[in-house]
Amino acid sequence: MVTTIDNVYSADVSLNAHGADWCRWVIENLERACDPLDMYDRMVEKVWGRTQAIAALDAGMVLTGRNVDWKPSAPVLPQTDLVRITDRDISILARSEAPRAALFDGLLTQIECQELISFAFDRGLKQSGVVDDETGDNIEHQARTSTSVSLKRGETPLIAALEERLSLLTGWPADRAEGLQVLRYQPGQQYKPHFDAFRPDQAGGRRHLERGGQRVATTVIYLSTPIGGGETAFPTSSLKFKPRSGGAVFFHDLDPLGRIEPSSLHAGNPVTEGEKIVATYWQRESVFI
Repeated sequence: MVTTIDNVYSADVSLNAHGADWCRWVIENLERACDPLDMYDRMVEKVWGRTQAIAALDAGMVLTGRNVDWKPSAPVLPQTDLVRITDRDISILARSEAPRAALFDGLLTQIECQELISFAFDRGLKQSGVVDDETGDNIEHQARTSTSVSLKRGETPLIAALEERLSLLTGWPADRAEGLQVLRYQPGQQYKPHFDAFRPDQAGGRRHLERGGQRVATTVIYLSTPIGGGETAFPTSSLKFKPRSGGAVFFHDLDPLGRIEPSSLHAGNPVTEGEKIVATYWQRESVFI
């Protein structure tokens, strides 16, 4: 296929976000069958925004006749700030590009928050664990000092309804997700900076990948509001989200090309007063079994 800069300019403005030289570079490298993942890294390293780079490469793929399926699919939030999901309006209050995150409100009512807390507490909370790098087992670790309980998908009508809301909100099937994990943080308790995605280069990580692939996105649902502390923090960007019951923070665990996202490094800051109770919802690449 012969592609000229003139017809590129008339075809898609996304290729021209940074001028003719970059437009030519994208087209010529795609025609030479260069790896678009490497091209994406180069573009973002220089002057391109992530969304810009992806749009330009998508357009270049079409123009050069290459396979447009060059990146994995992932959960995606609507672009509007108010989303009607079944019986409620969910407000998207803030968005971030690095990390690719969003804060929203109205996911649960206060009555629903209390119902989920009561159900989890009746099941019984135990010391939280982390994934052992070698075995994949959950082990106690000083980095994570909360107590928690893991619930089954659809275990109660409320849990099933919440999972459906999150599925509709993110466009991702409910069976491609783990069951909720409810966690309680009392004063001084925290979860130090960590990634939710599994390390494929470690035996423990590979063991978890067998059950539904990689974790692609995380939603931390706030069931109670601590008096002080307890923010969900992203150290690489200094971004912090303050817990507010009924709301949640959603973020991608992988970058747009399916690799562990460096800016998804996050922490549950120590609670300084009161207690924080959250439910964590992890979405997977494929059906979780």
